[in-house]
Amino acid sequence: MAADGDDGASKWSSAFAAASAAGMQAYEDALVGAVFMPWGEYLLDALGVTPGERFLDLATGPGTVARLASYRLGPTGYVLATDLSDAMLAIAESKGKVPGGSRIEYRRSTAVPLDAPGGAFDAACCQHGLQFFPDRHGAVEEMRRALRSGGRLGLAVWAGIELCPPFAAVRDAINEVMGLEAAERYANGPWGLHAPAVLAEMVISAEFTDISVEEVQRPVRFEAGHNQLDRSLAASGLAAEIASLPGNERTALSCAIAENLRDLTDTSGAVASYLTSQILLATAC
Repeated sequence: MAADGDDGASKWSSAFAAASAAGMQAYEDALVGAVFMPWGEYLLDALGVTPGERFLDLATGPGTVARLASYRLGPTGYVLATDLSDAMLAIAESKGKVPGGSRIEYRRSTAVPLDAPGGAFDAACCQHGLQFFPDRHGAVEEMRRALRSGGRLGLAVWAGIELCPPFAAVRDAINEVMGLEAAERYANGPWGLHAPAVLAEMVISAEFTDISVEEVQRPVRFEAGHNQLDRSLAASGLAAEIASLPGNERTALSCAIAENLRDLTDTSGAVASYLTSQILLATAC
């Protein structure tokens, strides 16, 4: 797996940047509580974020990690949260201040170049966003530039889709209804950088040390069942294509998702399974 490339991830990235408020609200409703808040807490635990620190959150989305960090940093800390999507940033800003938390500054910015001062942060993270960047090496170098010497870096990057069974089931449903090419583009977005050695190499080349990459498996539960995962497609790189499907094909896709998730669905109708992510930690030289 190349560190940079024109795979399905670039189409997801373009979709996020241009997404409507409705699409990003679908992301918030379907994925944030079930997926990104628990993984954000895990990443912040691993980074050892402490009160009063200055924290950089790259690809903040709807502000999930930024808000969790703000609470941990307390009133004397500071968070700079960047994203390319105006719709995502609007959702983040609409949530208001974190009670008792640090100030969060939301800023629209590309990853390369990154609109952040150099040597200004104690810790930086990117939760499940690096795989979408067209220049992944450059993004890591920009995070290093923004960190002080001794600052900490934390990256979370999804493992392969087979290690994330609920989304593998969705991919299989897409294959059944829309074909293999669409299914591969879906899988090569969030799950297209399952390459621990590549992650480590790009961080080493950006002047980090004390590097570790661990594959971590954690439980996940989608309380609204297959409908919640179906709704998440409105925030995927295939959103426009799926929205334009004829009614009978869209119904067929929903039915295929429900059927493929049957074995993961409990008696309450929730989808209960696990997700696997690569967690990289490093220290700025």
